[in-house]
Amino acid sequence: MIHFAVLTTVAEISAAAAVGSPVVPATVTVHLLSRARLAPLVGTGRVLRKGKRLAVAEGEVTQNGELVAKAIVQFALVG
Repeated sequence: MIHFAVLTTVAEISAAAAVGSPVVPATVTVHLLSRARLAPLVGTGRVLRKGKRLAVAEGEVTQNGELVAKAIVQFALVG
């Protein structure tokens, strides 16, 4: 099995990459949806809303085409 912290990290980094600016996570909500095994993980992110100081994005982690974790992250924009 893959530890939840690994899934959370992949989801958070995917969400941060989608924002496209330097960010610091303010809140992270993670949903573990399915057991992840020792196989490649794929993270994708998308921005839900981006303002001047805060951004909200989601990150999804899939494995073999199956959604295993999803995170909603509120970021503080820095820089």
